[in-house]
Amino acid sequence: MKKKKEIKVVNSLSEIPLFKSEDKEREFWETHDLSSKLWDTLHDPEVDKETRSLQKRLKMTDRRR
Repeated sequence: MKKKKEIKVVNSLSEIPLFKSEDKEREFWETHDLSSKLWDTLHDPEVDKETRSLQKRLKMTDRRR
């Protein structure tokens, strides 16, 4: 039986190292997770704005109704 790895919470972007390979990055994220607070700071309002705009346009062109 595999031993469950303990997940460490990353509270700052400075805690995330530069990775030499995708394998090293994958290994890191198998044992780490972003804190909710940090995740919220990474929110990009421009992406949401574009998404809302696209949703409006799609609703306007939806002819299934």
